Amino acid sequence: MCLNNWGGINHKVLQFNEYVNLFSGKSGSGKSTVMDAIQVILYGSFSPTFLNKAADDAKNRRSVLSYLRGEQKDGSANRGDCDFCSVIALEIEDTGSHTFTCIGIAFEVRKNDSEIKRFVYFSHSGRMPEPSYVTADGFCYSNNDIKKLVNTRSQSADRRARGDVNRIYASKEAYLGTLYDVILGYIDPNRFITMEKSAIALRMTNGTGQFIRDYMFPKSDSGTIETISEQLDAYRQIREKIEDMRKRIELLKEIKESGQELVNIQSDIVMAETMIRCIDIEDMRAKIQAAEDDKKRIEEEQDRLSEKAEDIAGQQADVQQEYIQVCADLKSSDLGSKKDQLRELEKRSLMLTDNSRQWIKITNGLKAWDEDEVITDYVSNAVLNLIEEIVDGDVTEAKCQELHLKLESIKKDIEDELEDNTSQKNEITKELKEKKRLVDDMKNNRKSYSESLRSARAALQRDLSDRFGEPVKVQVFADMFDVQDEEWKNAIEGRMGRLKFSLITEPRYAHTAAVIFRDMKQFEDVDLINSKAIMDSEPKAMDGSLYEAVDTKEKYVDVCLKRYLGHIIKCRSVDELEQVRDGVTPDCYSYSNFIFRHLKKRDYTTNACIGGRVSKARLAEYEADVERLEKDQIQLMGIISSLKAQRDFECLKGEPEYFVGLSEASDELKAVNSQKNELEEIIRTMENGQYKELKEKKRLLEKNIDALKSAFSLNQQQINEKISQHEKIIGANEQRRAQLDDMLQGYVAREELEKQVQDMLQHSSGASVKSKQREKLIELQGADGNGGRQQSCVETLQTARYRYIKEFPSGQFSGAEKSNKAYEELLEKYEKDYEPAYESEFEEQCKVIYKSLRENVIGTIHGDIKAAKRHAYEINRLLRETNFSDSTYQIKIEPAKNENGQFYDMLMAEELDSKNPDNGGIAGQISFGEDDFYKKYEQKIKLLTDKFMPPRDEDEHLRMQKRKEMEQYADYRNYLSFSMYEQVTDENGRVIRENFVDDMAGRDSGGEGQNPKYVALLAGFAMLYMQQSNRDSKIKLVLLDEAFSKMDQERSAVCLKYARKMDLQLIVCVPDERLQSLIRNVDCVYGFRRHNNQISMMHIDKGDYLKLMEG
Repeated sequence: MCLNNWGGINHKVLQFNEYVNLFSGKSGSGKSTVMDAIQVILYGSFSPTFLNKAADDAKNRRSVLSYLRGEQKDGSANRGDCDFCSVIALEIEDTGSHTFTCIGIAFEVRKNDSEIKRFVYFSHSGRMPEPSYVTADGFCYSNNDIKKLVNTRSQSADRRARGDVNRIYASKEAYLGTLYDVILGYIDPNRFITMEKSAIALRMTNGTGQFIRDYMFPKSDSGTIETISEQLDAYRQIREKIEDMRKRIELLKEIKESGQELVNIQSDIVMAETMIRCIDIEDMRAKIQAAEDDKKRIEEEQDRLSEKAEDIAGQQADVQQEYIQVCADLKSSDLGSKKDQLRELEKRSLMLTDNSRQWIKITNGLKAWDEDEVITDYVSNAVLNLIEEIVDGDVTEAKCQELHLKLESIKKDIEDELEDNTSQKNEITKELKEKKRLVDDMKNNRKSYSESLRSARAALQRDLSDRFGEPVKVQVFADMFDVQDEEWKNAIEGRMGRLKFSLITEPRYAHTAAVIFRDMKQFEDVDLINSKAIMDSEPKAMDGSLYEAVDTKEKYVDVCLKRYLGHIIKCRSVDELEQVRDGVTPDCYSYSNFIFRHLKKRDYTTNACIGGRVSKARLAEYEADVERLEKDQIQLMGIISSLKAQRDFECLKGEPEYFVGLSEASDELKAVNSQKNELEEIIRTMENGQYKELKEKKRLLEKNIDALKSAFSLNQQQINEKISQHEKIIGANEQRRAQLDDMLQGYVAREELEKQVQDMLQHSSGASVKSKQREKLIELQGADGNGGRQQSCVETLQTARYRYIKEFPSGQFSGAEKSNKAYEELLEKYEKDYEPAYESEFEEQCKVIYKSLRENVIGTIHGDIKAAKRHAYEINRLLRETNFSDSTYQIKIEPAKNENGQFYDMLMAEELDSKNPDNGGIAGQISFGEDDFYKKYEQKIKLLTDKFMPPRDEDEHLRMQKRKEMEQYADYRNYLSFSMYEQVTDENGRVIRENFVDDMAGRDSGGEGQNPKYVALLAGFAMLYMQQSNRDSKIKLVLLDEAFSKMDQERSAVCLKYARKMDLQLIVCVPDERLQSLIRNVDCVYGFRRHNNQISMMHIDKGDYLKLMEG
């Protein structure tokens, strides 16, 4: 192998032994660099996916371009800043003909290339040129040099390799085609590349069984799918014709049966309707006769009731005359007038009682002015005396008018007082709420900032944090400094005023904050300090200024305090204030701009907020204010409640004469009640005499008159009812006779039917018989004549017709035919003419399909399975001869454990081993026993036939999908299950247990787990190389990186000996610590070292190394 400008190698040639070659070195010494170069040559691929796979390091992803430039982990590169050429090549010896062929790839790399752009795949006969693709000037061959070399070798008289190998390849595909078909001996490239990639890192992700299936037992190549698909397509066409004919016959039979059923139902309907009509006629005649009898009976009852009415009228006249005489006698007595007087007195008594109660209510209302302690203070003694006189009964119109005016005046004064107290209470409530909020904020160490200020601060802080991608704090200026001298605290609070509520940020955020704050127009009452501008102005503080009384930890805040407080001088008198331009005294008397003013008290009391923490003294002051305000609030609420009560007090609204009348009602009531009692006694005496007898007689006469009126009314009612009944009977009979005439129209009497009806009427009533017939009609045609069995049958017939028309729209039917005759004629034609012919053709096609399926599919799979078992037998024989430490491994082939396993018995049937004398004794051909085989496996054969049925749909995706499914069922491996197991024997060599490798995964130690994987891997390569061709010389190469990492010396040695038995050529990478344990079983050793980003390789003499070990 030659490596020119590859990784940390400038120029190196390695020679490999025919059997076991070992690369030894520390991690990162360059072993994988050489292994990756071999893979790039064999795969013809520049993809990074297979490079350095044994490292399994996601962060250490290499590429072919990084190898060419010699890039290192520290970011440097051996050839990073120059243009250069590179060649990697393998020299392959044909051990049968002892000829040599070289294959490789040449690269030209520019320093600014980000991908591989200039390269050529090449191969040539003979050995590598001296000195291994390097020019006389010491430079690596360029692409043109390679082309010249290939051209020279193509014209050379030296012995050439098999085929035309002196070529420059235009594509990767052309290169791989020559490599695998001509040079390596017709090897399957996909299997070879996949197995080599698996061997590099020894990963069998799907299990050992799946690996054995994919790489030790390849898929057979046969044209069975095309053959069987064409025949099945013809089979499907004739089968569809049969199914079409059967479908037509089936649908036409449904139409015929539905039509016959409809005719039967319609006959039953006519019979039932005729029977009901016959019964109705007989019923009508009977009703007419019964009505005539009823009319005669009613006329007799009418005569009797008329006589009774005349008798009652005579009795009424006698009683009425007697009643008139008694009423005249009662009216002539004086009792009536007395009772009228009594009724008038009772009305007068009720009215006076109401007036008396109303006056009592009014006097009680007037007493409230004297009884309420709060209201009494607003009422003068003169008014109270006037109220007392009226309550005692001294009531005149003048006094009522006077009291009303004075009470109205008092109520107005009280309302004014109530309005003042309510206003005062509202102010106290507002102040109390504010004080409570301040106390709550102070107790929770919070400043009582406005909601607008809080919102502005939060919004600005959030936007700044989003803009800078880090937390940015926005502070209130008052929170950033403290007042050290308590004497000047109020003065500082007052002079800072609104400024102390301003927002401030660190200077580095000031400009961005100003930009953001410009769009926050809703916060008109919030200010933002430009801390950056103040820092840049570098203000100075004057001696004796308020700046000396404050302190802060932030430098930019300190500068702001110099700017705002450094010019305000602390003074204690007006004289001192007049000596400065800007000053203030401790009692908050300020002088500025030649103006004296008192600082707003609210700024240094309620709105005081300077400092990191609240003042305990101020908290105590606010708590005392809260307690005082709560007491004042309670007191005012009591006064307001009492003042509001006067609104319900009596003030004599109304006319004075009305109140005078109410006050006299009590005395008048006593006089009226006395008169009423005397009159009641007189009436009671009169009623106990002759008047009582007349009154009783009148009551009895009234009762008798009422009874006669009721009797006469009842008798007259009965007469009217009889008249009405008589008229109704006459009218009804006339209608019945008209109905009977209508019933008889078109009715033809049928003696047989009428006799049947008469027989039925002897056992049941007409209504019962009709009910049964109507139930039958409802069942047949529904309650409205458009349903029932008839409608269902019509719908069934129509559905059957439409189903046939839908299935076969090209016919001559519309579905609205009145008769089924055309359908029935077509059915008869199909049954006699077409069906037998199609059935015969179908039977012939089935025979052809069965024969083809058995020969092209079942027989082929049968032979492939037997061949696979023979291969497995050969491998197992070799495995039995090799004892892997204390383990012996075997490969096992069984029927598939999935749904495909159901076909195994059929595919391995003894009938398939029969030989046909005409075909040279080839197994799997048909000669006899076909009927027995088909009968035995009929269901499985039909099921397998469906699997190979070609798709009818023309969609390319569906065809490809079905093609893949058919290829799976044509692949003998899908009917088998592959596995490897560890064979456990007793002391006599008898097998007592089989431990399957995939089942033991995770339970064995590392070495025991790797052992069977290497057994399967090496056996798979042996199978691959044995099956490739019949050539004497065959490729035997296996690449193993980080091999036998978990296996001990004994197991590793057995694996290497096993590889020799398999006649394989190994290139194995191991760390230095494994060299001593493996060197006795290898043929060629290279030691790898890396120094200053350069890889060196030294060939180690095995004999010298063993002597060194013995020494």
